[in-house]
Amino acid sequence: MSNEIEANYNQQYLFPPRLEDLLPSDHPARFIREFVDSINLDELGFKRRKSEEGRPNYSAELLTKVWLYGYFISIRSSRKLEQACMDNIGMLWLTGMNYPDHNTLWRFYRDNREAIKQLFKKVGRIAMEGGLIGLVLNAIDGTKITADVSRKNTLSKEDLEELAKKLEDSVEEVISEIESKEGEGEGEYRLPKSLADKDNLKEFVKERLERLEEEGRKYINLTDKDSRMIKNGKVKEFCYNAQATVDSKHGLIVGADVIEEESDNHQLVNRIEEVKETVGREADENLLDGGYFSGEELNRAEEKGYNVLINIPKNDSTSNNKYNKSNFTYDEKKDVYICPKERELHFERENRRKDKDYLIRVYHCDGYKECPYRWECSENKRGRTIDRTSYDSAIRRQREKQKDANKVELLKKRKEIVEPIFGYIKAIFGFRRWTVRGIEGVRAQWYMICTAVNLRKMYKEWSKGSFKLLGA
Repeated sequence: MSNEIEANYNQQYLFPPRLEDLLPSDHPARFIREFVDSINLDELGFKRRKSEEGRPNYSAELLTKVWLYGYFISIRSSRKLEQACMDNIGMLWLTGMNYPDHNTLWRFYRDNREAIKQLFKKVGRIAMEGGLIGLVLNAIDGTKITADVSRKNTLSKEDLEELAKKLEDSVEEVISEIESKEGEGEGEYRLPKSLADKDNLKEFVKERLERLEEEGRKYINLTDKDSRMIKNGKVKEFCYNAQATVDSKHGLIVGADVIEEESDNHQLVNRIEEVKETVGREADENLLDGGYFSGEELNRAEEKGYNVLINIPKNDSTSNNKYNKSNFTYDEKKDVYICPKERELHFERENRRKDKDYLIRVYHCDGYKECPYRWECSENKRGRTIDRTSYDSAIRRQREKQKDANKVELLKKRKEIVEPIFGYIKAIFGFRRWTVRGIEGVRAQWYMICTAVNLRKMYKEWSKGSFKLLGA
């Protein structure tokens, strides 16, 4: 007698199996259904297709369930979702054995990009109401994710300037050059017919040159014109900068966005206000790394009453050099700086740098020639100068705040709160490259990724019975 189990393809049932019998009670597909059924998609701005002829449309609820469950189990392609609707047991149950095709799924996703952002916020509010978000400590960070482009499709500023010159002589030569740049080895590329016209092509080149000039960029990619060549790890490639704010209680993402800029140092206040917009208020304390350091942003945060702890860059912090600017004292009444040797630096002039929108006041040591420490203090032949902005006071107060050992220990928690989320997204979700193009499409995808991360964490509590969806 065999102890092995074989499939019995002739098995007959007295009663056919029900959909409800296909999944255990704690299956994640049940959680996704319960979540979507508990919210009003119309209030979030989801669009519904209407047609009076032909086959009825799939409901917004059904398609939302497919996309959410797809991202939940790391399926992000509309074609793979179509396949999953036919052979994934969770998806079969969730759709009631309906089979939306990839075009239907993609159109729904494309038409509801803004609604997907609202869906992310709704998840945050539900988690907040369910006690999964504490808002005691939030950590903010960003990560670079590679754009869906090929480097072959790149034009530099110099390329465009050269093309502009050549346009005066030969349109055909320029068209050929651009098309050779855009070819990806998958068939022959042809510019749109409209660009075969000399005037249209000149406008095309001019617009892209102006864009590079305005944004201070050296390169533009013709496949995804919003992506930027920025440093990602050890290499430079076309990327987007994905931002996330993570709550310390259960590691849920309470704020998310995607920016085109490589630098984070103008994002501090935006990130905190994003959390307020999502869950109703900011955290008691917000932790950030040195990439967000900006006197202007610290000053704005103080004005708005936001509590911030930020890693101060080494070149802007108290260092072993006793003549570092941080060791000079500013006397507000006399409007002078006092150096560690009690000498005064007086106001000399105002400057405005090209990359700054504000004035910089310059203070100069008048008695530097007689000072025995002048070469230790500065190698400048004119003696030591100190730059001061209207935001220096905010920077100094941040330094003073971090003299508290408890605050320093708190700041050290930033890494353990936010960085595991990026590792989770890239390693567990396998998301290391955008699969859509353009800043709006990329933002929608990031909101969907962050929503899926949050739903996974909420599902963990739901399956234990420690969290319930209100209205479900």
